[in-house]
Amino acid sequence: MSRLAARLPLAVCLLIGTLSPIGSVRAEEKSVWTEKASEGFVSLTYGPLDASKQPVLLLSCFNEMGIAVLNIFSTIEATRPGEKLTIQLSAGGSHAIEGEAGIDAKAGSMFAEASDIEVRPVLAVLKSPGPLTVKMAATSLTLTDTGRAEAAERFSKNCMLK
Repeated sequence: MSRLAARLPLAVCLLIGTLSPIGSVRAEEKSVWTEKASEGFVSLTYGPLDASKQPVLLLSCFNEMGIAVLNIFSTIEATRPGEKLTIQLSAGGSHAIEGEAGIDAKAGSMFAEASDIEVRPVLAVLKSPGPLTVKMAATSLTLTDTGRAEAAERFSKNCMLK
């Protein structure tokens, strides 16, 4: 009986450790919405907190150059690098942006990029409640709205573009 009593807590700890969300967080890093501003450059990202890892979404505002750029880092089905595509953002409202598929030679990953965009319509969608759907060609991504409106609001205070 004492052996069974001693093994039971060990078995429970092992079971909790394998089912624990903490264990799964270590294996799969959580993506979050973040905003950063520094000397005329403002970014809004959805991705890992580790800045050395590529985000899923990157909205960049270059105040001094007067341009904004949207990048979506994902495999884009039914496209080739250099091919024109439409990036459709939807959450409450929607906004379409003309962009182009590309490939990051260094990372070997695909991305969609829209350069010199009007940032305010994009921010209106990002500030809307509900999950954000990003559609590009045959690819559709759904990104959480947790923390998005707050990060978009901070971004809009630091980005001076329209």
